[in-house]
Amino acid sequence: MPIQATRSEVLSRLKNIKGHIAGIERMVEEEQSCSNVLIQLSAIRASIEKVGIFILENNVLECFSDNAAQKPGNKQKMENAVKQIITFLK
Repeated sequence: MPIQATRSEVLSRLKNIKGHIAGIERMVEEEQSCSNVLIQLSAIRASIEKVGIFILENNVLECFSDNAAQKPGNKQKMENAVKQIITFLK
C-alpha cells in the first residue's frame, strides 16, 4: 500500500474516532448511564488498537519490502510474520 493511501486511511480512522469521542462527550453532558458510556469507551479503545495494528502492519511491510524482493519466498515469510504478530496482539 502506498504511503499516501496508508496516511489517508489512518486519518480517516482517526477522524471517525474523534467523532465517536464527541458523541461520548454529549452522552456525559446528557447524563446517560455509566454502562452506556463505558460501552462506547470500549468501542473507542478497540478502534484505537486497530489503528495501531494497521500502522504497525503497513510500516513493517514497507520497511522490509525492499529487502524481501531480493530473495524469493522472503516476502511471503515476512507477511506471515506480520500476521502472527497481529494475531498475538489481538
